[in-house]
Amino acid sequence: MEDVVLGADAVRRVGTRALVAAVFLAAAGAAARPGPEVSIRASGSGFEPSEVVVRKGEAVRVVLSSTDREHCFAVDALRIEKRILAGRSTSFDFTPDRAGRFPFYCCLESGTQAEVERGVLVVTEKTR
Repeated sequence: MEDVVLGADAVRRVGTRALVAAVFLAAAGAAARPGPEVSIRASGSGFEPSEVVVRKGEAVRVVLSSTDREHCFAVDALRIEKRILAGRSTSFDFTPDRAGRFPFYCCLESGTQAEVERGVLVVTEKTR
């Protein structure tokens, strides 16, 4: 009889560990998943939309695409630079850690075209 009790105790301990591990993994998966998704299209006409609003501290997935040729999406203040190939989407996840207005641009353009391919990423304070 004593072996059965110890066996049940062992099962209980393993069950508790498994439950804790499952909860931990579920929480880690939830934290790793981004919140909202923002789509930005680049073309010789500029970025669409040219103003993107996200919240400080909220994970976001950015999906970039090009309608005509290779472009770049760069936000110097947030140390972001991504290439965008025509016909393919490029995505990345990030969580802004400060509020503000951060200009973005195509780092492949110069001159007057560089002035066209610009926008602003607005990071607002998270409110609830």
